[in-house]
Amino acid sequence: MTDPPSTVLRTSRRGFLGLAGASASLAALARLRPTAASAAATGAGAAPFFDARATAILTAIVERMVDTGEPGAPPVRSTRAIESIDRLCGGLDPALTDPLPLALQLVEWGPYVFDWKLARFTELAPADQDASLDGWRTSRFATRRLAFYALRNLALFGYWSQDATWPLIGYGGPLLRPEGGA
Repeated sequence: MTDPPSTVLRTSRRGFLGLAGASASLAALARLRPTAASAAATGAGAAPFFDARATAILTAIVERMVDTGEPGAPPVRSTRAIESIDRLCGGLDPALTDPLPLALQLVEWGPYVFDWKLARFTELAPADQDASLDGWRTSRFATRRLAFYALRNLALFGYWSQDATWPLIGYGGPLLRPEGGA
């Protein structure tokens, strides 16, 4: 049985192309394999990519995505993981990174829309945040899954590129340090 024409979702060509462009950007970020050098290469004095609210949302997401459960794991907030992600995003092509602030807002308000919870992501308990992120990972909507993987790659890059996290994986650091490095 088909819906009557008045209830069928109508979208404009421009809206469809915008969604396709955002999906392509998120897909590229989901496949991104950044290195610590690429994040360090972006200007340290550059303006922040994320505003304060987006940074708070990103921090909550990264904390859940990299939670190892190891007692010796440094907390995300005690590392420069978020700063590394911000610098990386500021140095990438804006065509790739433009959808990220919107993706963060969608994750923030996603519990209302997708999980029927009367709280934003940053207000949820850790177990509920994990369930919300799992909903993004397993969503039937490709754009939602791509947003999850883009954010996951950024989270993993930001956290595991920090010197303080290396002992957890048995990595002693690079054999050769850059000039002026410790």
